[in-house]
Order: sequence, then structure tokens, then C-alpha cells
Amino acid sequence: MKKIKGTQESRQFVKTNLRPRTIIDVEVQKVCSDIISKVRSYGDSALKSIMMDLDKSSRQEMEVTREEVDNAFDEVDKSVLASIQKSIERSKDFHKKSLPNSWHNANKTLGENVIPVDRVLCYVPGGSAPLVSTAIMTVVPANIAGVSEIFVTTPPAGKKINNEIVVAAKLSGADKIYSIGGAQAIAAFTYGTESIPKVDVICGPGNKYVTEAKRAVFGDVGIDGLYGPTETLIVADKDSNVELCAADLIAQAEHDVEATPILITDSEEFADLVVDTMHNMKKGLSRETIIQKSIINNGRIFVLDFISDAVDLVNLISAEHVSIITDSLGDISEEIKNAGGLFIGEDSAEVFGDYIAGPSHVMPTGGSARFNSALNVRHFLKFQPFINLSKEEALNLVDDVSLLAEIEGLDGHKNSAVKRKENLIGE
Repeated sequence: MKKIKGTQESRQFVKTNLRPRTIIDVEVQKVCSDIISKVRSYGDSALKSIMMDLDKSSRQEMEVTREEVDNAFDEVDKSVLASIQKSIERSKDFHKKSLPNSWHNANKTLGENVIPVDRVLCYVPGGSAPLVSTAIMTVVPANIAGVSEIFVTTPPAGKKINNEIVVAAKLSGADKIYSIGGAQAIAAFTYGTESIPKVDVICGPGNKYVTEAKRAVFGDVGIDGLYGPTETLIVADKDSNVELCAADLIAQAEHDVEATPILITDSEEFADLVVDTMHNMKKGLSRETIIQKSIINNGRIFVLDFISDAVDLVNLISAEHVSIITDSLGDISEEIKNAGGLFIGEDSAEVFGDYIAGPSHVMPTGGSARFNSALNVRHFLKFQPFINLSKEEALNLVDDVSLLAEIEGLDGHKNSAVKRKENLIGE
């Protein structure tokens, strides 16, 4: 892991090297544009051709059948089923508490209607790590928000689809499940095909093609955000638990070779111990090669002059996950403004957030925690203000409207207000 020493040096490194981190790959953009164009123009025929070429999928039906769903429930181990259920229940409880309500003032002249969208697609990555938990983390908040129809899609593996993903999606509230992945899935659900429904919002993480496709179709469909490689930032001091820090950094590094494990500390000795522990701990793990590449390519250690300097650096980095594994800073949770998710104390491991804590693990990456939030019910809701003025209130406001319209040089607007006044006084 690359080591940067000193508070000022650390801040400069972040400004120069970590932000901005969203770089558009022109080749990926070209591939996605071609796929989107073909699916939009030729529907199912293009979709099936692309699936055969890219996924080597020989499935005839893109929607997962009732028989496949039943078989998935038969095949999934009962202990796994119980863990999925526990994760779903905790997620439901969390999102119910964060559900906003419609409101109006006392005389109902002003208010806001909170309205769920009609149709949502939850994209669940497959690939080398089929993310069963993502089905829960995307479907549950959409379900709690009151979305009418929730669809899940996940990349196929030949003719098959992951049984645990099917079970998690159905138990979380998905209406239909599809076996389509990549940019072609994003295009299909944005514009619709003969067999694929058009949706209002697409949510969920994916590879660089999924992310670029979401960027390209935004405006024709709503999206939750653009997600890059996962990031975990740990704040620890010389008295923190070395093994826990190492284990948490490895847990995120194993996602893929682009994952970014970051440690902030005030002790170079502690930093070296963490690196040595990570080296030993990763040996024999199934994704050891990925972990090693992630650490070498993207691992960062910031050794600050004082641990109290960590808060400013955390806010500057704006990481997806921020774990505070030190007691020396006290309660700094309200001081950290830029973090996708905050994990406080050594027992609140980020891995709990990945699977079962309650909030969605779909969180902003690439510095976007400065302006975006973890996936939640609000991503699936529209906030519609309404105005139902009484005659008295309209008459009280109309002269101000006329004056402001006149300042802007919009005579038609002024006339609309004047006509209201004439009508109100005439009565």
C-alpha cells in the first residue's frame, strides 16, 4: 500500500490523485452507445444476439420462469434462507423508519404529495461474485417506498441463474426476475422491448459497462447514481486492533482489482503492522490474487501528524465506507459530512453493512458522497408540491407577483396575475 506521510502532504495527495475519480472510458462509452442503439432499434432480436455474443447465454426465455423460482426455493439451504430472511426484516425495519410522508398546512392551501414511481428495475451483479445481498438491498427499499412493480435482472451463467439471488429477490418483494446483464439490460429496461417492460427508475451497482449505460440513458429513465469500484476508509490509531483493521481492508480489497482500501492513522508503526498483517491474512484466501492487486494498485495509508486531523481528510476523500476504529477521537459522527456510510466502533464492521445491518449497501463512490446518499426509499419517490390558494391568500400575494413579473420583463406573467386581481376584486 502506498504510504503518504504528514497531514498537509496527505491533503495535497487526495486533491491531486483521488479527486476527481470519475473518468469516462471512451472505448466503454462507444461499446455502450452501440448496444443501446441496437436494443432501442431492434428490441428482442438485438437483445438475444448481444446476450449470446457477450454472455454466451443460450437461454430462450429472458424472464425467470415460475418453475425456476420454485426450484430455487427447493435448492437453497434452510440456514441460508433464514439468514436472507433476517437481512430482509432488518432492512424493512430500517427503511420503514425513514419513509417520508405527504404533508399540508392547516388550511390545506400548500403541501407536498409523496408519490412512489410505478416501475423500478433493480440490477443485481453476477460475474465472479453473484451479489445475493444486492437483491435485498435494492428491492426492499423500493418495496417499502410503495413501488407498484419491481423487476430484478442479473447476468446469466449459461442457461442458469443463481438460486440464492432468485430467492432473495422474491422474498424481498420482486414481482418478476430476468436473466439479462450488462449495458443491454440497462437499454432494454429503459426503452422496453417486446418482452421487457419499460421502467421509471433503474438502481443498483454494476461493472463499468453497466455504469456507463446508466449514464447514457439518464434522462430517459431515472437512476440512483453512478457507482465505481468499492472504497473503504478506516480511521485508527496506535491503540486500535491491528487484526480487525487488516481484516476489514482485505474484505473490501477482494471485491475486485479496482477496489480502494484506505487507512488513516497517526502512527507509522501501526501502519506497518497493518500491512504485515494483511500480507499474512490474505494467504490462502480464494481471491488472494485480486486482493493483492487491489492493495498494490489502489491501497493508500495516510500517516497524519495528529489523529485529530483525520476528520478533515475523511471529508475531503468522501469515501463510500468510513469506519472509525479508534476511541481517541470521541464521538465525531456529526463532524463527518462526506461518507456514503459511517461505521462507528470496532464492532460495527463494514461487512455487517454489506449483509444485514439494515441500511442499503448500495452507496455513493468516487467522491460522490459529497452530494449523493446511500440507496433509500427516497430514490423511488417523487415529491409533488401542490398549491390550492384561498381567495384571500391569492389577493394578498397578487401585487407581489405582478411586481416580480414586471422586473423580469415577462408581461404575460404579469397579465395573468392582474387578471386574477380583477376577477377577485370584481366579486
